Amino acid sequence: MGPVGAAAANLAGMAGLRVIVLDREVEPYSLPRAIHFDAEIMRIFRSIGLGEETAAASRPLGGSVYLGADLRPIRTFRSPGPAHARAAHPSNLFYQPKLEAILRRNLARFPNVAVRLGHDLRSLTQGDDGCRVTIAPPDGPDLVLSAPYVLACDGASSPVRKALGIGLDDIGFEERWLVVDTFVRGPMRWPDAYAIPPEVRDGRYSLMVCNPARPATLIPSVGDHRRWEYRLEPDEPDALVTSDAWLKREIGEWVDPDDVELIRAAVYKFRALIAHRWRGGRVFLAGDAAHQTPPFFGQGMCHGIRDAAQLIWKLRLVVDGVASPAVLDSYQVEREPHVRAIVAASVEAGAAVCITDSTRAAARDAEFRAIEAERVATPAAMTDVVPPIRAGLIDPATGGARLPEFMIAGTDPPTALDAELGGRFAVVALAAPDLDRAAADRWAATGGRTIVVDKGDDLGGRLADWLAGSGAAAVIVRPDRYVFGTARDAAGLTRLIDDLADRLTGPATAPHLVEITL
Repeated sequence: MGPVGAAAANLAGMAGLRVIVLDREVEPYSLPRAIHFDAEIMRIFRSIGLGEETAAASRPLGGSVYLGADLRPIRTFRSPGPAHARAAHPSNLFYQPKLEAILRRNLARFPNVAVRLGHDLRSLTQGDDGCRVTIAPPDGPDLVLSAPYVLACDGASSPVRKALGIGLDDIGFEERWLVVDTFVRGPMRWPDAYAIPPEVRDGRYSLMVCNPARPATLIPSVGDHRRWEYRLEPDEPDALVTSDAWLKREIGEWVDPDDVELIRAAVYKFRALIAHRWRGGRVFLAGDAAHQTPPFFGQGMCHGIRDAAQLIWKLRLVVDGVASPAVLDSYQVEREPHVRAIVAASVEAGAAVCITDSTRAAARDAEFRAIEAERVATPAAMTDVVPPIRAGLIDPATGGARLPEFMIAGTDPPTALDAELGGRFAVVALAAPDLDRAAADRWAATGGRTIVVDKGDDLGGRLADWLAGSGAAAVIVRPDRYVFGTARDAAGLTRLIDDLADRLTGPATAPHLVEITL
């Protein structure tokens, strides 16, 4: 019941699924770990009714500046502003204990969600009819629970993944870094040796110092929270770099140590690992149990919440009898290439940041500056790293993109199109599609909606422009706001509906059950 498990439980609660959430700890982890989420994650938070609370507990991050070996800028990533005033910001910073408190507290809204804290997992077995989970409560005898499916959101060391005998693919990146979280009660004092841009000084941008002598990061976060991260040499022991003397010397370069309240100082190995299988029969891995990502694009927690968002709507369709269990086979097919693309980008960025040879660092700086000079008009955006879905439950020719955020006028304030989608499949068009009776019936059988946006209510004409750019008159949107496919006319839309209906109701394949021993 970390952020991924708590998000999954909220999504399942909204979907009407009966859920039991287990955690061996009684209290949430009290220290910050994850620190960033993107616009897609904010849209997920809004879909579970927590948009206002999470917005109040976070703040936009404008971008990130990289300094080279000469401590001058070599690269800048910029988050483009939201498409409109009510759209989610592409990049957001937060304090994890506050976010987890929001996710946990709001589970009380759902009578169909039961939370069992202080309950440890004893055993997990599965068969053709479902799973049996034996848990140990804080006091009293063990309890046995039954469920058709289990989501293992149990972290990087995942006992469930190990019990399933699932290995990890090591992408080949491993670096030791010290992560220092603080509350800073006084002003920053920017070192004279560093060319610090104003957007970093005023806290709108984070800073990556690609100094071969000591690569480091400064992240402004929310309120007084500041995070420093330092690359460590193999011969620097944990006890040394977490000592008061070492921390005061390093952080004292940036702020008066007397103005600093230390939250934690911990040594991490930044690694890139992906599970060979994300499913064992009726058990699904999600979050760090399925993949671990270097933090250079702030996508670790985002990965896990995307996992949960995709799994829950598919499980709902299966449990409701709308879709065959075969639909669940698309989970890893869709998510793994998505994760691998972001992991590859993070590894590439991390490898560039972690260069400690001065000659190679100088060559990197020259290369980055040359690239920056060529793209002054179109600076790199942090959101560019997140790709579309390439395979799975999409039309391979036209599907896979994330639906942009659109606003519909006619109400005060205007309504977000996301809110109209309602967590269901939806046909979105500017004119009512002319479907024959058979196609209309097949569409109704999916539980899908049809949303016709009057051109006069298309705020800014953005939906019309997007459809025109896609060469489409209509689009089928999945419950997770990814595009199943686009159609130029009624005939094309009918073909998409037939394809979707066939794949949802395809032959049920028995899950490959894996023996589990904890």
